Amino acid sequence: MMKWAILFLVVVFTPYSALANDICDCEGSKKPGGPCYAGKGGPAYAGPGGPANAGIGGPCYTGKGGARYEGPGGRAYKGYGGAKYDGLGGPAYKGLGGACYAGKGGPCNPANKGGKHCPAICDD
Repeated sequence: MMKWAILFLVVVFTPYSALANDICDCEGSKKPGGPCYAGKGGPAYAGPGGPANAGIGGPCYTGKGGARYEGPGGRAYKGYGGAKYDGLGGPAYKGLGGACYAGKGGPCNPANKGGKHCPAICDD
């Protein structure tokens, strides 16, 4: 029974701790054992097979086709029609009626349940 409880805790809390710190732009202790330690085997190791690998196919790759590619068609593209476009009608629009609007009645207004309805894209 104890093994199952430990396994449950690991499965439940591991994804949240990983999401709390963007490993590609890590902020925190870079010393061995720290959340941003980039040495071989560390949580921010950027070498082949590492969790912060910036090479082709790695989670921190910024080239065409990579998860952090900011050019047209990329998931991090902020231009017109892009997933992070913040102009009129875009998914990250901060003006009146936009998903990231912080004014009266907007989802990102701190008075509106502390801005808890603010989409994650607005944090970028």
